[in-house]
Amino acid sequence: MRNLRAATRLLLVGVGLSALAGCGHTATVPFDRTIRVAVTEYRVVPQSIDSPAGQVILVVENDGRLTHDLAVSRDGVIVGQTPPLQPGTHTELVLTLSRGSYLMTSTLFSDQALGTYGTLRVR
Repeated sequence: MRNLRAATRLLLVGVGLSALAGCGHTATVPFDRTIRVAVTEYRVVPQSIDSPAGQVILVVENDGRLTHDLAVSRDGVIVGQTPPLQPGTHTELVLTLSRGSYLMTSTLFSDQALGTYGTLRVR
């Protein structure tokens, strides 16, 4: 019984550390300027992206169980948006971005209010 409690504690600590490791993670757009973005119920992954100015290609995949899209906006103006994506499908969103901060969100249903959003920072 004692070993079971110790193993359970170690498992919970590992899960907690994994969750913390995922928090605050910022992905950087690589040299080829293409980055994968997953949308699911309640989440855009990665939630924070850093990119150089100019063209960036977002490969947007719906990893959820419901239909989602991805819109990129700045100051409330949408600069690019995917069509609605069925679960398990993907598309490319090609954007030309200037310096600044952009919001990435699913505009379907109440996804944004439920946490389906992220930030794209262009330097």
